[in-house]
Amino acid sequence: MTTLPGLGLKLPASWGVATLSEVTSKIGSGATPRGGRSVYVPSGPALIRSQNIHDHEFKPEGLAFLSREAATALRGVTVETGDVLINITGDSILRTVVVPEAVLPARVNQHVAIVRSNGKIDPGFLQKWLSLPLMKDYMLGHSSGGTRKAITKGHLQSFPVPLPPFEEQRAIAAALGALDDKIESNRRVIELMVELVRARFAGDFDVDQADDGVAIGEIVDINSRRKLARGEETTYVSMSSLPEFSPAILEWEKRAFGSGQKFVNGDVLMARITPCLENGKTAVVDMLDDGEVGWGSTEYVVLSPRGAFSTPWVYALTRHETIRDWAIGRMTGTSGRQRFQASGFHEYRIQEPDPAVLAAFNDFAVPMFCKVSQARDEIKLLEQLRDALLPALLSGRIRVPNEGVTA
Repeated sequence: MTTLPGLGLKLPASWGVATLSEVTSKIGSGATPRGGRSVYVPSGPALIRSQNIHDHEFKPEGLAFLSREAATALRGVTVETGDVLINITGDSILRTVVVPEAVLPARVNQHVAIVRSNGKIDPGFLQKWLSLPLMKDYMLGHSSGGTRKAITKGHLQSFPVPLPPFEEQRAIAAALGALDDKIESNRRVIELMVELVRARFAGDFDVDQADDGVAIGEIVDINSRRKLARGEETTYVSMSSLPEFSPAILEWEKRAFGSGQKFVNGDVLMARITPCLENGKTAVVDMLDDGEVGWGSTEYVVLSPRGAFSTPWVYALTRHETIRDWAIGRMTGTSGRQRFQASGFHEYRIQEPDPAVLAAFNDFAVPMFCKVSQARDEIKLLEQLRDALLPALLSGRIRVPNEGVTA
């Protein structure tokens, strides 16, 4: 058996050990482009920031693009095919991903480090190793800073990595990567179905303000009263878990109720505070147990379908650009902490939908949202499987079938 220094992890005898500096040709963070807003353009080389980097997943939402001159000035932090990117500061510290080919050409800012293999380690294997909870705990133990943690280049260079034979590294990365690919495929299915529902809604319904119409608050319940005893443990959804481009909530936890908005299955949660409202944070509650009341941030508006108005209809309404722009325009408060007041939904009037058109929309959209829930549930199961396999494969406790693998 081989022991990995610092972690005490037992590895197969055929595996080697090294430090990151021994298996990489580049470890370094990026920089903020000079010139302020003028350097950002609608299209050009991408500037990757920490918000784009999640474990096993690259999120392009909010990706910035640089002018040719700004990109040239940052040529020293050019991202290349196969680079592993890792967040090195802030709340998202140590999230890591292999850069997708489609994002290139790209640069990174100062909160992200490039870790580039020198050919001795497979990038996919390296990314999985850096995402391992045991390894994250080890790296955090070596971080600097007080309340705001940071990992330096020196830290990264010294961190240990296991070195299976290269073909075994590739086989491990491929096995775990296949799960990531299936997860991403389900995400794309969700996005496609939601876009179809939103497009159908936009074509079927007029949501411009109508003086002789019906108030949204008359056809949808706003912040309905729900009973939940203080201290009662139930499902909690944080603002950070509310998605921006999908109705599917992927993360939640059990937490004792304290103070916050309460909701049940079928409700739609809409963030009302800046910048969450502007970013489109809106989701459908569909993961609670029968009869369960969940809770979350006080900065949610909870919209509950009434009568013939379905959950997909309410979701599509709140995501419609006209409604979103109106809500943003009504935000009040100090800069940086502005909020939309839910009472506005009792004032905004729309043309009352034709019952036949509404019924046809529901017949189309409700099955779509059922499939969204099914895809979300499969994502959760695949993530659990991946997270269970991760430590077993990366420590050699489970070996991936591969020619030449020895104990």
